[in-house]
Amino acid sequence: MFNELNNLNKKSLLKIIAIIILSDGTMDYKNKKYIRLSTSKINKCQHEIFKFLCNKLFNKNPNVCNIKLKSGFNGKIEDLIQSTLNSKEAIIELLRLNPNYKTTPGKMSKEEFLSFPQPTVKFLFKESNKLKWLALRMWFDFDGSIIPSFRLKNKKDKKLNKIYNYYQVQFECDIRISETNSNLFNDLQRLCSDLNLRASKKTRDNWSGIDGINISRLNDVKKFVLHGPISNVKISDKSPRFSGVEKKKVCLAVGKILENESIKKSMYFKNENDAINYKNKMNELLFNMIKS
Repeated sequence: MFNELNNLNKKSLLKIIAIIILSDGTMDYKNKKYIRLSTSKINKCQHEIFKFLCNKLFNKNPNVCNIKLKSGFNGKIEDLIQSTLNSKEAIIELLRLNPNYKTTPGKMSKEEFLSFPQPTVKFLFKESNKLKWLALRMWFDFDGSIIPSFRLKNKKDKKLNKIYNYYQVQFECDIRISETNSNLFNDLQRLCSDLNLRASKKTRDNWSGIDGINISRLNDVKKFVLHGPISNVKISDKSPRFSGVEKKKVCLAVGKILENESIKKSMYFKNENDAINYKNKMNELLFNMIKS
C-alpha cells in the first residue's frame, strides 16, 4: 500500500497529508495542537496511511482510539477509529502550505466564513502529473465513491409522423468526490482538467449549493479506474449494494467491463421485458465480478 508513497520526498508527502486533512480530517486551529482523522472502523487502512505519513514527516506516531459518534448520514451510532497527532510543528508546516484547513462554516455564518482565506490545493498545480494523480486518488480514497450500473432508459423515435417507444440498456459509472467548499471544488476541477479528466458539478441543498465533482464519461472513467485507489479502503454503508467491498475491487471490475469488447456497453430493445431481463443479467454479472 505504501509502495507509491515510499519514494516521495518530504515536500511531496506533506502535500499528500494535506489532501487527507482537507478531505476527511480536522485541525485544532485555536491551540494549534493536533491534526486528526476519524473514519469508520472498517477502514483501518486509512489510519495506516495517516500513521505512515505522520512518522515519515514528523517522526511521530498518532494516538489511536476507538470512539462512538452519531452519524450525520443515518442518525445511527457509528463505531469509529480516531487518530490524533499532537504536533504544533505539523500544523505550522501544513499552514505554510495552505492558509486554511477549515472547509465549512460550522458555527460561523457563511459571510463570516468566506471573509477568511479559503482552503486551496493550488500547491499541486505546478507539480508532476504523477503527484497530481496520487493526490486525486488519495482524495477519492478518503472522500470518494464509485457507482457502476447497467441502466434501463425508455426512448422515443419519430418515423413517418409516428412515435415509437424503444428501450436502451446502457452501462454507466459515476466516480464522485465530495466537496462542498467552492474554492476547493474549483481546485478539484482544475486538478482533473490537468489530468485530462472532465469533471462536472454535483449540486446539493447545503450552505454552498455544491456536493462535489462527478466523472462519468466512460473514457474518463476508464483512465481513473486504471489508476484506482491507493489504499484498500472499503465502501461505506451509504452504498447498500457494495457496502464493505473494497473500492479497488469495484474499479477493477469496471475496468474489465470497459476493456472487454464482448460486453456490450449499450443495447437496444423493442420489448420492455427483454430490456429488463438483459439489464438484470448484466447487473448480476457486474455484481459477481465485484464480489469475486
